[in-house]
Amino acid sequence: MKISRRTVLRASGLAAALLALTGCSAAGNATVGGNLCQFFQKVLGKGGSTASSAASSAAGSEAADSMVASSLPAGEQLDPGFGVAPSSSLPSYNADVLTGQASRGDDRIVGIMVNNISASEKQNCRPHRGIGSADLLIESKVEGGITRFCAVFHKGSDIPEVGPIRSGRDQFLQLLMPWQAVYYHDGESIFCTQFVNVYKYSDLNIGGKNYFNTPVHPFIAHRNNRNRNVAYEHTEFTSGKEVCEAAANAGINMSYPYEDTFFKFTDYRTNEVNKLSGCPTAKTIDIVHSNSYKTTFNYSNLSHSYKMRMYSQYAKKFEDTVDELTGKQLTFDNIVVCFAPIAAYAGDSHDVQEVNYVVGGQAYLFTYGGVQTGRWEKPHPTQPLKLYTDSGEEMKLNRGKTYFALVDDDEWSNFNYQ
Repeated sequence: MKISRRTVLRASGLAAALLALTGCSAAGNATVGGNLCQFFQKVLGKGGSTASSAASSAAGSEAADSMVASSLPAGEQLDPGFGVAPSSSLPSYNADVLTGQASRGDDRIVGIMVNNISASEKQNCRPHRGIGSADLLIESKVEGGITRFCAVFHKGSDIPEVGPIRSGRDQFLQLLMPWQAVYYHDGESIFCTQFVNVYKYSDLNIGGKNYFNTPVHPFIAHRNNRNRNVAYEHTEFTSGKEVCEAAANAGINMSYPYEDTFFKFTDYRTNEVNKLSGCPTAKTIDIVHSNSYKTTFNYSNLSHSYKMRMYSQYAKKFEDTVDELTGKQLTFDNIVVCFAPIAAYAGDSHDVQEVNYVVGGQAYLFTYGGVQTGRWEKPHPTQPLKLYTDSGEEMKLNRGKTYFALVDDDEWSNFNYQ
């Protein structure tokens, strides 16, 4: 039987509750049990409910209720959720890492780099294929004002044909690294390779280059010009079958037991919905990455989701962002916008952009037609990015698909929502 960290924590909580019920006295004494009771009394005193309701859930008797109440310091109450089985008998929390829905299995997530250029007939990758099936879509500026996507999928074998695929960049790798995701791409910047090398990520990096003698796992893909007059570099696609074959060749285990979620989500077990009560409404969102790369969203009250559109430099207008495989416009349940210091790496970097994650920055969560402001933090490449409200609590996304934008601080004045 697999014993998860959650199970261990629940067991320790239950043990604490039992100690409170069976081994504590109001006065205490100089024994191990007495010291433990004093410790648990301090912890248990931080609740928001009555001692009687907590003791009733744990022991089911008025006698136990009285015992616990007498054990707590004056004026303090027992938290009903500490170490006590909830009255509703909810199953253990086991959420999908990318969506917050009930888990779909212990599958290692896969991030695939996707081209987003739209400059001319030959330099045009749109419409994309397969990105509508991604659970998380990350967009960030890479160089020359161009943005690129990282489409993140919950399971390798479920990935449809996706692309055109493109080379890796470290700002995307740093977001995936804490989650031990497969990072799939065709080539990578020298800075991306440095991160792979320094943080020993070559075991999960497929399609890189062997700068600094870093081991390289070959990617598998196919060419498809879709009967269009486009440059060769915009004709490469991959699929779940090819991704899994490349992973097998690299000896990568495509299972991984996630015990946390990429973002904090509402609880699927109670059908919780975060309506952002008390926050301003925001039905349209305009994000500017550069003069030619702009993304906008419109909220639907009917579906409670956001429809995506992008500006096409080639067409000189905004167009619906459509998945060519399905013909459907991309929609998301959450939009997260994080502003960051973004600039070209020093030296002869060919304008390859660096995101200064260490300093953090402003964060905006759009969900259920509202907007919540706060900050984001990511103090180290191996630590996940966290979103916090202005009051310091972790932002809570609604369950479902998320679009996540990293935006240059210099474009903050062009950011708009209403």
